[in-house]
Amino acid sequence: MVRLPHPYDARVRLLGLAEAGRAAVAPWRRALGEARFGALAADLARITPQGPVRPTW
Repeated sequence: MVRLPHPYDARVRLLGLAEAGRAAVAPWRRALGEARFGALAADLARITPQGPVRPTW
């Protein structure tokens, strides 16, 4: 994971995949194809909580 600056709010950091993360996901993308991989990503985004993520401990 890498932290990226938010384009509009300097207090916020966005999380993104580092190169190692993209490499780990690449076999799934190849196996599923772009359309199915995109659908999977959309479905996962739909069922995950929206808003800020807070620690649960």
